[in-house]
Amino acid sequence: MGDLTAAEGASTRRLLSLAVSAFVVLAAEPLYLLVDTAVVGHLGAVPLAGLGVAGAVMSVLTIIGTFVEYGTTGRAARWFGAGRVDAAVNEGVQASWLAGVIGLVIVAVGEALAGPLTTLLAGGAGPTQHAAESWFRIAVLGMPGVLLVLAGNGWMRGVQRTAEPVRIVLIANALSAVASPVLVYPLGMGLEGSAVANIAAQTVGAVLFLRALRRAAGSPGR
Repeated sequence: MGDLTAAEGASTRRLLSLAVSAFVVLAAEPLYLLVDTAVVGHLGAVPLAGLGVAGAVMSVLTIIGTFVEYGTTGRAARWFGAGRVDAAVNEGVQASWLAGVIGLVIVAVGEALAGPLTTLLAGGAGPTQHAAESWFRIAVLGMPGVLLVLAGNGWMRGVQRTAEPVRIVLIANALSAVASPVLVYPLGMGLEGSAVANIAAQTVGAVLFLRALRRAAGSPGR
């Protein structure tokens, strides 16, 4: 009975760690926008409204991309459960390629439709729409990084590496929190500075996940 209780406790802790890891990574993009809102709010009503419009578009794009994460988790977990860690890691490799390609497609489509999308959500052309379009055209360049982070968390969660994704996302968010106010105010980039800070943070997160994937793929024991 004692062994059964201990096993149940270990399973519960494992489930909680998986859930926390998934939550932190999913919260990454909203956290970027939360920091941006706090920083951009001091620029005035128009930049803040523009950020709200463009941020809504970015949030939708991020939600669309979550299938890369969850699909990878399921496939990697099946291989991991079967004792095929090498195949589980290979799912991460394939997912990362897919995330990169889809991210580039989203960038192309986003740049092409930036004007119409922001005009629709802003209720017509004007200062708010112009601010939203300006921010979105820069921020959407970070979508490949966003999807690579989701793919990275997907395969890591599948092989039950739950602590590393949390550390990577926290590092990226800390970078955004530091860079955003510096770019917006002292460097004088204004609203666009917060979008540049997002791209930098997303790129760092993606690079860290890819580095972890390369180490896992190159490890004989995997």
